Amino acid sequence: MDGGSKGTNQFKTEAEKIMELLNLLTLFTRKTLLEWLPAVTDAFGVSEERFMVLYELELQPNISLKDLARNVMVSSSSLSIMINSLVEQELVERVTDPKDRRKVLLKLSRRGEEVLNKANDHLIQSFQSYLSGLSPQSREKLEKTGDAMVSIIKQVMKESMKG
Repeated sequence: MDGGSKGTNQFKTEAEKIMELLNLLTLFTRKTLLEWLPAVTDAFGVSEERFMVLYELELQPNISLKDLARNVMVSSSSLSIMINSLVEQELVERVTDPKDRRKVLLKLSRRGEEVLNKANDHLIQSFQSYLSGLSPQSREKLEKTGDAMVSIIKQVMKESMKG
């Protein structure tokens, strides 16, 4: 076997492990965060879909409608209607792109940030309750592994953004 094939097989194994991790994290998210989200959205009178848009705007402030639609996997026309409503609720603001004044970008308003902060507090309480049901060993492993994952994912994302 030549070195190229060996490298390809190594990357395949690494890629399969990443896929397994992503699948497990997706399942974990469904079993926790998405299960708790309805109670949070009811408390704030914002639909789950709209909350996901608010969370995305927290992660990606000053984003175009087109890019936001791609990120949340909704058509631009459907998202435009949703954004109009979020603007009316004073949760989202439209701002002019400083690089191209013809373009409009979207960001959370101060009120949107406050709502998300309160929602995060609710979700943190839910996670605290969830964690209280785990053994101390599992909590410790989860914390250490989580810290390591956050660190390496930030590093990998930084590396992949170069160039």
